[in-house]
Amino acid sequence: MPTSSRNASRITSGGAGGYPEREEASVAELPYRPQFWSGKTALVTGATGFLGGWLVRRLLDHGAAVVALVRGPSPRSQFEIGGLDKRSIVVRGNVSDPGVIASAFAARPIDAVFHLAANVDVERALREPQATIAEATEATLSVVEEVRRRRPQCAVVVASSDKAYGPQPVPYREEANLAPRHPYEVAKACQDLIAQSYGKVYGLPVTVTRCGNYFGGFDFKWQRIIPGTIRALLAGEPVVLRSDGKFTRDFLYVQDAVDVHLALAERSLAEPSLRGEAFNFSHEVDIEVIDIVRRLIALVGARVEPQIQNTAQQEIRFIRVSSDKARERLGWRPRHDFDAALAETVGWYRDYLSDPARARAAIA
Repeated sequence: MPTSSRNASRITSGGAGGYPEREEASVAELPYRPQFWSGKTALVTGATGFLGGWLVRRLLDHGAAVVALVRGPSPRSQFEIGGLDKRSIVVRGNVSDPGVIASAFAARPIDAVFHLAANVDVERALREPQATIAEATEATLSVVEEVRRRRPQCAVVVASSDKAYGPQPVPYREEANLAPRHPYEVAKACQDLIAQSYGKVYGLPVTVTRCGNYFGGFDFKWQRIIPGTIRALLAGEPVVLRSDGKFTRDFLYVQDAVDVHLALAERSLAEPSLRGEAFNFSHEVDIEVIDIVRRLIALVGARVEPQIQNTAQQEIRFIRVSSDKARERLGWRPRHDFDAALAETVGWYRDYLSDPARARAAIA
C-alpha cells in the first residue's frame, strides 16, 4: 500500500474540549496517501458511532470535507464531544430512507462513501430481528443505488463484520460462503452481499471490510467486553461476563480500522480488480474472553475475579479471521501491536474517566 514520508509522532492528553486523543504514531507507515484526501468530500454514515468518529476526525485532519449522516443527537459520541459536528456538514435522518441519502449527496459532490451505520447491539438484534435485518438491507441499497444512478465514480466502503461468516471453522477466509444464523450476522451478511453485487455486476468502486471487533478510546458502548471491563475496573465495580468466558474473539485497533477504510476507498478507484471484493482485517488473535479480561485486570493493576453469568444466547463461540488476502493483495499489516494497543486503550480510558464530569456523562 502507498505511504507518506511525513511523520507525526506523539500522544496528547488534551484535545478539543479537553479530552485525551491519540495522534498518529507514525504517518510514514500509513497504508494510504493522506494527501489524496485533501480537497475531497466524503460521506460518512454512522458518523456518531465509534469507528465513525475516528474516521471523521482523520478525514478532517487530512483536509477533506465531511458530510455526516446521523439519525439524531448523540451527546456521548466523539463526533459531538470533539466538536466534529461543527466541522462537518450534518444531514439528519435514517440512512435507509432514499430521500435522506439523496439529500446527503446533494449537499456536495461526493467522492467517497463510508457506510458504517448499523445496529451494533447483538442483544437488540435478537429482540428485534425484523428491524435489524430490514434496516441494514435498505440502508445499504439506498447508498449503492444512489451511487449507481448518479455518481458511479464515487468510492464506497461498506463495513460488514467477521460475524457475517456465521459459525464455521476458523480462521475465516474470504472464499468461504457466508453462513449467518443470528439476526445480527444475517444483517451484516445482507449488507456484504449487496455491496459485492454492485461492485462486481455494475463495476462500481465498492469494497467490503470484514473486521475483528474494534477497540480503542471513545467507545462508550459499555456492553462490549473491552470498554465495559475497563470502566468497571477503574470504578472498582464487579466485572461481569455474559458468556462462560470461553468464547474466542478477534480484534482490530480502531486506528488500524480507520487506515483500512481510507486505503480501500483510495485503492478501489485506481484498481478495478478490487471492486466488489471483501477483505478481512484483524490482529489475528483468537483470544478467549476470559483472557482478555485478565489482561485488562493486569493492565489496570486490579485484584479481582470476573463474575461469569453464562447468559449469552445464539452467539458464535469461536471467531478468528485470516488476513492473508489483505496481505497478499493490498500489502496490509496492522500498524499497531495488539498488546500495545490494548495498553494504550486502558491509558486512554484512565485519562478520560479521571475527570468526574466526563465520567458521569459517559456512563449516564
